[in-house]
Amino acid sequence: MTDELTTRKKLRVGHRSERGGINAVRALLERHGLVVDEVDGRSDYGRDLNVDITRDSAITGGIIGVQVKGGRSFFRRGQWVIPATKVDWAYWRASTVPIIGMIHDPDSGIIRWMNLTEAARSRVMTHASFNPLERNDDLTEIVLDEVLNDESFESFIAHTEAYLSATADSAYLLLLDSDDEVRRQGVFNCWALGRRDARPLILLRRVLTSLSGRSLYDGIQVLAHATPHPDIFWTKQNWIPPLVKRDIEASFRWLPDELAELVHAVELFDDAGSDWQRGGIGQSLWSIMVVDPGLYAKLPSAVRTAAETGRLQAAVRLLICLQYLAEDPLGEVDALVRAHPSLSQHEMARVVVEQLREHGRFDVY
Repeated sequence: MTDELTTRKKLRVGHRSERGGINAVRALLERHGLVVDEVDGRSDYGRDLNVDITRDSAITGGIIGVQVKGGRSFFRRGQWVIPATKVDWAYWRASTVPIIGMIHDPDSGIIRWMNLTEAARSRVMTHASFNPLERNDDLTEIVLDEVLNDESFESFIAHTEAYLSATADSAYLLLLDSDDEVRRQGVFNCWALGRRDARPLILLRRVLTSLSGRSLYDGIQVLAHATPHPDIFWTKQNWIPPLVKRDIEASFRWLPDELAELVHAVELFDDAGSDWQRGGIGQSLWSIMVVDPGLYAKLPSAVRTAAETGRLQAAVRLLICLQYLAEDPLGEVDALVRAHPSLSQHEMARVVVEQLREHGRFDVY
């Protein structure tokens, strides 16, 4: 009898934990109405489940792949991790279906997750840290710290849908649509990926002056997150890591015509000028303007462009920006006002000059 037992085939180490993890993940996804198709173990190529996203019992067309790990062997140095090789990074990055990594803790039943495809395409690893690692294919582990349960499930679905939308073939073409609401979705697509990869937000900067209406408003606000904006309440959800922010900021080099156009657009949002205050859209525009090291030298040309094209309110606002940076605020502003008869006759331009005579300099907002 003993010999018979010793010759029986045994489950390979970890099989029970892996099976338990897949079952737990599948049960959670199906409990929330997603359609789950388990990949045949004999055809395992980096995902265990194929999942159709649903909303209100309707299939949306969005599909994700899920790679499941289970067991205490994935708890290392106080963190839950998925091992990674260069082959894994390449597969996650190239996958046309986003691969979501999930780890099941068999002791507590807790499931943790990360979008592995997003991570593989990102400049940095942003897990729970304001000082993230630069991502490269030599990293051998990925830390998972986002918990997936009934309470957080809607947030998981929102992230997944946002990522699917932002990575669709037409995601960035939406920026050029004639419908402002469609353009706003294009701006959101840039934001969805731009916190880990600078390129979407650099693209948004390049097309910024082609936007109008609420999409322009949103675009300015989004780009301001790549600057040291003093009045944004920074959280893990809106903070851009320094490695990414540096690349985005480097694209904030403005032509005088662009400055005139953007300031004019912001003036049209609110003729009363109340948006040029702390927390307003004017402050956000100033935040993306002032990081340009050549801004001061460009402002006189921007003032002239605005004045010569009849955008006098914008010209005055640009004068206010100029005086804030100038060594001789009154002298430089007064010279520009005198050089343009339309400005010299503009009431607000005269008020700016009087304020400078009285106070010497004043804030932009």
